[in-house]
Amino acid sequence: MAGLGHAELVEMVVALLGRVEVLELENQRLRAELAKNSGNSSKPSSRDPAAERSRQAEARRAKRSRDGKVRRPGKQLGGEGTTLAMVENPDEIVVHAPAACRGCGASLADAEVTATARRQVVDLPVVTPTVIEHQAQTRRCVCCQATTAAGFPDGVRAPVSYGPRVKAVVVYLLARQHIPVERTREAMADLFGLRISTGTIDACYSEAGQRLKGFVAALVALLRTLPVLHADETTDRIGTVTVWMHVVSTASYTLIHASATRGLEAVRAAGVLIGYRGVIVHDRLALYWKLTTARHGICSAHLL
Repeated sequence: MAGLGHAELVEMVVALLGRVEVLELENQRLRAELAKNSGNSSKPSSRDPAAERSRQAEARRAKRSRDGKVRRPGKQLGGEGTTLAMVENPDEIVVHAPAACRGCGASLADAEVTATARRQVVDLPVVTPTVIEHQAQTRRCVCCQATTAAGFPDGVRAPVSYGPRVKAVVVYLLARQHIPVERTREAMADLFGLRISTGTIDACYSEAGQRLKGFVAALVALLRTLPVLHADETTDRIGTVTVWMHVVSTASYTLIHASATRGLEAVRAAGVLIGYRGVIVHDRLALYWKLTTARHGICSAHLL
């Protein structure tokens, strides 16, 4: 610091104090962000660190112990039970007859049947793919000698393609069971002997999405007529990219719209809430207050 004048030293100290203040504010912001979890913010539980998830699980166990509501393994008290029941007309009957008398050893081949005990086993048949060949004939008219070719049914476009049931199973595994593409490919090979490429699996999913366009349009129109809607949004991952899932729902209907943004553009693209005149129940996210044609209700779960 030798050679610096008084004014220069004062200027340096002021600059350093300003820098310290900025760093303290940044430190507070980072600490507050680090302290956020699914219990005290809108952060989804899937983004909680392992230690926080463990703490929440322990708190739930402790609460159940205090309330006397310790969950037992298996069916819970009051829960709806399911049990296997015999059918009157089984698909196959296998008869087991004793070969010889246990008393004297004589043959029982022609002996009288005095009683029959029944037990049934529910199993799946061996599933093997069936190949249906479509042949489109061309025929010549006996009157004018003109030839006419038959057309192929809808969906039979390529020389070899997968049928609607195969595509339905692929989409079910992806959309309902949330199995990744590679594991869906593996499941189709293991369960059905079908070696489907990941590109074809993706194409099946895209085709299903296209077929749902009419349904989604009808659902959007219906939701706009309902008096109360719940709106929320949460993150998901596509590869390494974060996307936002915008949800508009009631007890009976749910629309999920995926978007790269959390903002108003995603709400506009979903098509329900812009211009909606009913009540929107939400978590107080700023974008919802911009929907001025609607009335607003606050989600109690978020407040808690």
